[in-house]
Amino acid sequence: MDETDYLITNFRKYYISERRVHATELSKREIGYIPFKGTMTRHIMIRDDPNRSELLSFLRERVPRHLYHSVATYRNPENRSMKDKGWLGAELIFDLDADHIRGAEKLTYEQILAEVKKHTQRLVEKYLLGYMNIDINNISLYFSGGRGYHVHVNNDAMYSMNSDQRREISNLVRGEGLNAKGMIEAVSREHFYGKGWIPEIDQKFVENLNGIISGENPIDDEKLSYRIREYFKRNQNERVESRKKMLITRGYEKYRNLLNDEILLLERTITALKDAESCEIDEPVSTDIHRLIRFPYSLHGKTGFQVINVDINGFKDFDPLIEAIPKQFMDGEIRIKVNRPFRITLNRENWNIENSQEVPTYVAIYSLLSGRANLE
Repeated sequence: MDETDYLITNFRKYYISERRVHATELSKREIGYIPFKGTMTRHIMIRDDPNRSELLSFLRERVPRHLYHSVATYRNPENRSMKDKGWLGAELIFDLDADHIRGAEKLTYEQILAEVKKHTQRLVEKYLLGYMNIDINNISLYFSGGRGYHVHVNNDAMYSMNSDQRREISNLVRGEGLNAKGMIEAVSREHFYGKGWIPEIDQKFVENLNGIISGENPIDDEKLSYRIREYFKRNQNERVESRKKMLITRGYEKYRNLLNDEILLLERTITALKDAESCEIDEPVSTDIHRLIRFPYSLHGKTGFQVINVDINGFKDFDPLIEAIPKQFMDGEIRIKVNRPFRITLNRENWNIENSQEVPTYVAIYSLLSGRANLE
């Protein structure tokens, strides 16, 4: 059997029976897709109806390898000119993917998924629900079907934002532009309350100073710790003691009077906190108000996995290598010939794929689409 025909047959089987492939306000979305044979086609409008008949017909006839819809809604989504589409608003989208994870090239697929999941959970819990106080009902979380997750935020305030406003949010979650000089300038102008990077940095800076003065080395710079500690040992007078008390107490007055080593410690503190608490997102996806994103419950053309909705409250226990495998691919087996041996755990089974062997359909489809094997 021809390999492409085998994949098209299975994708068509999926789209014939899967009723959850959909997007809200479908008739106002631009649709795009990449077929198994050919290149990207976009600027398509599909009318919505209670039975989703036009969308289902489209999927069965075209059988997309990758299927996308615009994050924006338009008056005329089929127009090729963005100016003529009539932009109405757009969801705020976060794309978290292995491309932005440091050292991802050395990780296995399963390790990549685990690492990206940490960033996704932090984005939702710390930034969206925490810093920004967004209602959980306005947040939708999807496994991308590939190497990460998509987070959709849709409320009135977000929907009408322009690219620059979205970039500010992107900078917030990435910790973009945070440094000692900027923080000193910011706190010199005003006081900060509530949640955000600056209160967290202040707390960590105080903890680090307390640790250094008490004889610990909470940062990975022994020389800097020694110099700061020695300064307070050598200068034991009322003025220095009063200043030390201010430094090791939370608050912003101290940042108007830092010495050089203390500024250096602040810089080290900010860098470490950013490394630990920022989220690696694909920034252009969040700022582009005309972006296309994968359809919920479509299939990813490089894995065969579903772009599946994930319950935020159950995200901790979500395993895409079990839950994103289409049930339509569970039946049948076929022989493949491996060109790149690999190991993976799919559907709770450990697979050591090498040489020529017969495997279940879902393993075969993943192996073919990811370029690790061919049909024998």
